[in-house]
Amino acid sequence: MSIGNLTELESNLTLSDRLKLFKASQFNPDAYLQSKCNNMTEKEIKHSCMNLLELRKASAEEMRKSVYANYTAFIRTSKEITVLEGELLSMRNLLSTQAALVHGLAEVKNTKLNKTEKWFVEYEENLEVLLAEKRVGEAIAALGEGEKVAKEPNTKQNLSPDALQRLKTALTLLRQKLVDQLAETTCQPFTKGAELRSAVLSIKNLGDGPRAHTLLLNSHQQRLQRGMQSLRPTNNSHGGSTTSALSQLVFSTIAQASSDSLAVFGEEPAYSSELVTWAVKQTDTFTLLLKRHALASSAAAGGLRVATECVQICLGHCALLEARGLALSPILMRHFKPCVDLAFSATLKRIEQSTAADDWVLSYAPGDARPLSSTLSLSSANMPQPKLSSSAHKLNSMVKAFMGDVGPLEILQLYGPALEGVLQIFNSYVNLLISALPGSMETKKL
Repeated sequence: MSIGNLTELESNLTLSDRLKLFKASQFNPDAYLQSKCNNMTEKEIKHSCMNLLELRKASAEEMRKSVYANYTAFIRTSKEITVLEGELLSMRNLLSTQAALVHGLAEVKNTKLNKTEKWFVEYEENLEVLLAEKRVGEAIAALGEGEKVAKEPNTKQNLSPDALQRLKTALTLLRQKLVDQLAETTCQPFTKGAELRSAVLSIKNLGDGPRAHTLLLNSHQQRLQRGMQSLRPTNNSHGGSTTSALSQLVFSTIAQASSDSLAVFGEEPAYSSELVTWAVKQTDTFTLLLKRHALASSAAAGGLRVATECVQICLGHCALLEARGLALSPILMRHFKPCVDLAFSATLKRIEQSTAADDWVLSYAPGDARPLSSTLSLSSANMPQPKLSSSAHKLNSMVKAFMGDVGPLEILQLYGPALEGVLQIFNSYVNLLISALPGSMETKKL
């Protein structure tokens, strides 16, 4: 039969009949192609290749359209398959757990619990209740009871190794949970005074002394920060009341922290060292705040009195801590002295400039406008008295105020520089005064 007859015969078959050949289990693709190609001419082979290429293109296009058309469904199906895989894995784990439980129950011996084991079961349940209800005092008592029982010789004999290990693990977990609950209590704004010391002491007794001391200092620091936030000065608040309130808040907080630390931890060197470091840090923060908002601007403007008040107030509060072994005044001086020196120099300069700014016009008392003769004695009661400038009174009052401001700051050792500055101002004033007298003017002309 020719190729044409075969083609005509196959064209009369339905699609289902045509596909039966390919669905047969004995179908061999290589043999099928070889049998077809052996009987085909070159032209027919080329035609078949073209048909196959077109078929491949059409198949690829059809697949692309199918993917685009069903992409959303494909993604949804993929997600559902992923979820299903997770559920199947969870189910398998659950079945494994249940199987292990069933095997364990099947192997359990029907034995009665002894007295210690019964106590341990009740003890575990009681611990969970105390922790859930945050009954710290009772939980600490239960912890002490459990540790006492765990150390008894009879406990090791009456409890299995597994039960004994569970008891130790339960005690460790209870201890840690108690410490965490007490630590959370110390961080609350309303926890202070005796309640704070009690919580810190409990943490220390639970074996975590370093953390307890750090929590104590952190609690005082948080309270200090809240207080300073409400009293924080601005660039325009140079008043002594703000400085006094801030200083009292800072140093009273440091004093209270020192008292609490001593009451709970005694004079242990490690804790005392941490307290000193903390107090120095708080003092540094306070002095920098005060310097930035109050001292720097007033000192630059020559406000020696403001600087003096700030230093006096802070040193007064700081001195109360020296009895507790906290000498913080050097820290204050390290920050305050540059500002005081600046205000000191600016004040001296302002006095000198204010004195020199007078017009220095010589006038006479009312009723007598005759000039002063160089041959007349100034001590004569009947001679007209010249009225000199009012700068002498101004100089006197400004120097008195200046020395009054410098006086309280003995710790800064400003007496020597102050006297030198006043002497220099007085010499300049005398020279100006001499230059303003008529006799000196005539001498200059000669």
